[in-house]
Amino acid sequence: MPMVISGRLGQRGRERLLNTTAYALLILAILIVFFPLAWMLSVSFRPNIEVMQMPPDWLPQIFTLDGYKKIFTTPRYLVVFLNTMVISLVVTLLSLVLGAMAAYALARFNFAGQRAVLMFLITTQMFPLVLLCIPYFRIFITFGLYDTRTSLVIVYLTFTLPFCILMLRSYFINIPRDIEEAAMVDGCSRLGAIFRTLVPISYPAFVGAGLYTFLLAWNEFLFAVVLIESWENRVLTMAIYSLMAEFVTDWNAMMAFSVLASLPLVVAFIFLQRYMVQGMTAGALTS
Repeated sequence: MPMVISGRLGQRGRERLLNTTAYALLILAILIVFFPLAWMLSVSFRPNIEVMQMPPDWLPQIFTLDGYKKIFTTPRYLVVFLNTMVISLVVTLLSLVLGAMAAYALARFNFAGQRAVLMFLITTQMFPLVLLCIPYFRIFITFGLYDTRTSLVIVYLTFTLPFCILMLRSYFINIPRDIEEAAMVDGCSRLGAIFRTLVPISYPAFVGAGLYTFLLAWNEFLFAVVLIESWENRVLTMAIYSLMAEFVTDWNAMMAFSVLASLPLVVAFIFLQRYMVQGMTAGALTS
């Protein structure tokens, strides 16, 4: 009996040690992740002369809001915020609507070439996007869409739409067909049954896919640099990059811009992270 008790105590001690180690590693990871964020916030409130000071101080010696004032008093920077928001919302809406229709067809119907379509969608997620820069540039020049926000919407859809289709399909497969069939027996059309039964049940998948799509469109930089030239059509990532000059970099304004650009994403994750996890994990084991 004493040996059994000592064995249980030893097992509990090992479990506590493992839990303590796991929490310590998690805290360390959080500190590593938040270090650049904290430094970004600190730099946004200090003059440029303090940024290169050695050794660096976490708290600014001279507290200033010049970086934020520069952004809010410059009309072209405000236009950049509006452009990014409009493009991101349009891309998210189109990706969810078109992706939901395609995902429903792939989840509920069997047709010739279905597996080929799925393989094509998966392949698009593995394809290096940088290889598409020159083809897209030539295409939009030919069709007169160079330096337009429409070109960015089209390009962003090419890599957000396949993701939405795959994610929503995995979620739709887990929902029994009996729910839709019961709604159609009660007099609903197939489209009515989808909107009355399938869509309300699938809101975690829509939130997760929408948030991921919005994040991609909000943070995209490569195609924006290739396809946009004029300031009235630029997005946030281009505006932040423009503050980095060859000899002098406006660190104060750049970090203030980065803080303001991060706020919508942080707020969205705070309120929607639970739904995003549900949407991302649901159907993960479904073929």
